[in-house]
Amino acid sequence: MKVSTFAIRLWRLASILGFGAVLIYTYVSLEGQVVVGFTPDGRPEVFLNREYLFYGCVALFLINNTLLNALSKMFPKVPGSALPVPNQALWVSHRDQLNTLLHNWFFCLMAAINTVMAISLYVLGRLNHQLGESRLSGYQWLLPACTAILAIVIISLPVRLFLKPAREE
Repeated sequence: MKVSTFAIRLWRLASILGFGAVLIYTYVSLEGQVVVGFTPDGRPEVFLNREYLFYGCVALFLINNTLLNALSKMFPKVPGSALPVPNQALWVSHRDQLNTLLHNWFFCLMAAINTVMAISLYVLGRLNHQLGESRLSGYQWLLPACTAILAIVIISLPVRLFLKPAREE
C-alpha cells in the first residue's frame, strides 16, 4: 500500500470517528431549540429543533458516505473509451493506476465532506454556548477554511489527471 493511500484511508477513518464524536457531543450539549441563523449584529434569528438537526446531519453523513463509496466501486466497471479524462489513451493503458487514483480521490472527498460537517457542527455548538455573551465572534475562519478544504480536494483530481501516470517499477 502506498503512503498516499494509507494517509487518505487514515483521514477518512479519522473524519468518520471525529464526526461521530462531534455529533454526539453537540447533541448532548445543546438545548431543545438550536440557533442556526443569526442577524448581522449577532442576535439569534433562526431556530431548529435539536432532533431535526441531529437526524439531518446523520442523513447527510450516510448519504455522503454511501453514495461516494458506491461511485468509487462502480468506476472500475466503466469502459476505457467512455472515460472523460485528459490524456485518455495514456490513462487507459495504465488503468490500474487510474482506478487507484479515483478510488483514493473519492475517499478523500468523503473525508473532506465529513471533516467540514464535523467542524461546522462544532462551531454551531460553540456559538450556541456563547448566546448570552455580548458579541459572537472568533469563527470568521470557518467559511474560508471549509471552502479551502473542499476546493483543494476537488481541484486535485483534474490536476493529477493532466499529469502523466507514474512509471511502474
